[in-house]
Amino acid sequence: MKSPFFPRAFVLALLTMLLSGCSWFGGDDGWFRDRSDDYREARPVPPPVIPSDLDDIAIGEAMFIPDVPGMERYLEDDDFELPRPATLFAREEDRGVRIQRFADASWVVAPDPPSLVWPRIMQFLADNGVAVDREQPEAGILETQWIEVRGDRFRDIVRSVLAEEAGDVPLHRLRLDVGQAVRRGATEISLIHAGTDGMPVDLPWPERSTSARAEEVLLNELAGYLAAEVGQAGISLRAQNIAAEPKAEVLAGRDRPPVLRFRLDYDRAWATVATALTNAEIPVLDSDSLAGSYQISFDEGQFRGEEMGWFRRTFSFRARGGEELELRLEPADDGFDLRVLGPDGQQSVGREQAEQVLTIVREFAS
Repeated sequence: MKSPFFPRAFVLALLTMLLSGCSWFGGDDGWFRDRSDDYREARPVPPPVIPSDLDDIAIGEAMFIPDVPGMERYLEDDDFELPRPATLFAREEDRGVRIQRFADASWVVAPDPPSLVWPRIMQFLADNGVAVDREQPEAGILETQWIEVRGDRFRDIVRSVLAEEAGDVPLHRLRLDVGQAVRRGATEISLIHAGTDGMPVDLPWPERSTSARAEEVLLNELAGYLAAEVGQAGISLRAQNIAAEPKAEVLAGRDRPPVLRFRLDYDRAWATVATALTNAEIPVLDSDSLAGSYQISFDEGQFRGEEMGWFRRTFSFRARGGEELELRLEPADDGFDLRVLGPDGQQSVGREQAEQVLTIVREFAS
């Protein structure tokens, strides 16, 4: 009769070897160690110096750290208090594509950045059989070739609109200007229509569309195309640099109070602030367009999601009116700056509160 001792001892010895052998494959010194915490030990080092006769294209950052807007002023000081995370303000209607109008101008506002919108515009033109003559994503310019429209029946939208709204001339071309919108992460698209019945030789682009009606209808068709997400054509790397300077951004330095820089003309900057205050439901107590001043009542709790109880709504006068502030629009080198001042219009408010108010104005701007 065979003794069961030997098989049992063999199995125990084998299990012991297997368990101890796991450290050969895993663990800190194993072949397949866990690298999920390696970033904790990462330290910035100078980039390698590549000789001038060699190619350095293959050298890149393994763990790229993007720049955070507004952090320069904190890095200028040796000791500083980290700011609170920026609050995200967004309305449900801001996520859709819409038409904006101001004075005699119209444009499409898309909620996506230019790098996503650009290829969809290209797809819109391709779907309608419109050839592109000039494409400059870095400048945000798209110009089509001349489109011949003779007759009144066409299968594509572009020629049908041109035949119906600008059929008095046979030759047409379109120019689309794509750029960053006032609100962060959005895109503005404007369109100019040029039509002629003569020889189109080096004709300059008009300041305004030859047919305002054709421009209006084509913008509506483009907006509908983008809203339906028909042209999901990926991302354009070249279009990531469209209008590198946004139309509106919060600027803050160590030695100066924060401002909201509008790279717009005065009339549109003034109207943009008015629209933002309306969208954010911030009460406007008084306004003076000649002085560039808005007197507002700002309640910080409104943007923190705080709900007032019955007692606070009834007996708290500040809850009703909030804190009185002045927003003042002043000329700048490349546009206009919006500043946040106290109720007397002389003294600046705290930096953190000013940045919060300016960020709200930018995020609720159309």
